Amino acid sequence: MLKYNKRNKIIYIPYPEKKSNINEYTLNMIKILQEQYSVTGKIAKPVHIGDILHTKAIFLNWIEDKLNAEMKIQLMIYRILGVKIIWVFHNKYPHDIIRSKEIAQNMLWLARNSTTIVVHSKTSCQYIPDADKNKKKAVYVPHILYESHNDNMDTSDIRKKYGISENDFLYTIFGSIKPYKNIENGIKTFQRMRLQNSKLLITGSPYNSGYAKKIKTLCSEDSDIILDLRFISDENLDGIIDISDVILLPYKEGSSMNSGVMIKAFSKGKTVIAPDICMARDLAENKFFYIYKKSFQDAMMQAYQNGKKINKYMGDMAKNYIYKNNNREIVKKRLDKILK
Repeated sequence: MLKYNKRNKIIYIPYPEKKSNINEYTLNMIKILQEQYSVTGKIAKPVHIGDILHTKAIFLNWIEDKLNAEMKIQLMIYRILGVKIIWVFHNKYPHDIIRSKEIAQNMLWLARNSTTIVVHSKTSCQYIPDADKNKKKAVYVPHILYESHNDNMDTSDIRKKYGISENDFLYTIFGSIKPYKNIENGIKTFQRMRLQNSKLLITGSPYNSGYAKKIKTLCSEDSDIILDLRFISDENLDGIIDISDVILLPYKEGSSMNSGVMIKAFSKGKTVIAPDICMARDLAENKFFYIYKKSFQDAMMQAYQNGKKINKYMGDMAKNYIYKNNNREIVKKRLDKILK
């Protein structure tokens, strides 16, 4: 393997382009790397040896369904020339994509040919393709917390906008509105329960117009369900989380291992109702959120019966844990160790 001393460049994929709604996780990770490296999103062509020799590492996120033969060749040239290939293993399988032999082979290729596999939950190591051989490459890096964008916001305006009173028990679903999140289950469960002084707020950008229509139809005759299906700014989203009592994650079993929504909620001092995914298993012993294996409805009822005070206490515990264990300094130390 060829060594080169001036490796001051990182390639981070996906890299935020102008006018794109890149997620906050990506921005936070890039900001950490930019403290020591020049960060770009472009892989150089094989003839540009100088660019390759200045590269320390390539971070690959959510690449499993986009990896083609040309990119594999490029990555192997980088690796031969001493560049670290770091695959961030976010999900068992890409969300909302029909399973195919090609994608499964891509994931196996990434597991075999990366130099490091980053995991955001320790339990997820068992799902690494050909785990017996490849899990030795796994390095746990905590999912970085989300800083607040609205410390001085008056949340009374948000309550007024959505018609939510101080006494209402508010369940909230936020983030991108996609089929894998199984939002229909959250809606139907809430409707079955018919809880007094309770509301469900669903907010975020829809996957597509057809899915948005499906969600709207399910809620059309229920005044206790509030829809705001559009892109919400970080500041306004933080305000919505602030007025919530419990954040719902009614995900389908299958592809998910981790949840940025869970970390976002904990960062804002809110508890969640989460399925038995890897990240939830890692944190379950701390008892500051509700984990369900079978009945989502039972978990929703338990949270409602616990009331606002207990849920606030659980949210405060979650925030303390996340700020201690998922803070910027800890994430940076783990990345520095990988990039040595």
